[in-house]
Amino acid sequence: MKGSAIKTMALVVLSGALVAGTALPATAELRPRGTLKISIKTDAGTKTVRLACDPDGGTHPKPKAACTLLRKVKGKPARLRKDDVICTKEYMPHKVRVAGTWRGRKIFFMGTFDNACLMKAAGGALYSF
Repeated sequence: MKGSAIKTMALVVLSGALVAGTALPATAELRPRGTLKISIKTDAGTKTVRLACDPDGGTHPKPKAACTLLRKVKGKPARLRKDDVICTKEYMPHKVRVAGTWRGRKIFFMGTFDNACLMKAAGGALYSF
């Protein structure tokens, strides 16, 4: 009887170790591969959101679309461009700041656009909030 109880206890301990061992990688996979703080400053004030990518989320209203754009440019917001857009010539500056990490690399971008149309033409969903 003693041997049977010891074997049962050993199986319980071993099972617990296996469950704990598989739980760690699953937790690590949930950590985003990109985390960014995006701010847009205008005369009306500053809006700031947080964006997480892979998995996509954060306080950004369109995380999936924003992360898709960033993946296309390997996390470099300065490479986002859309030249075939027609915007008015109004001057209402929008200052954009993007800071954080992308797949282990630090990201920092600052840009000023003459108006909201030009900003959204350049950054699409990334700057749509």
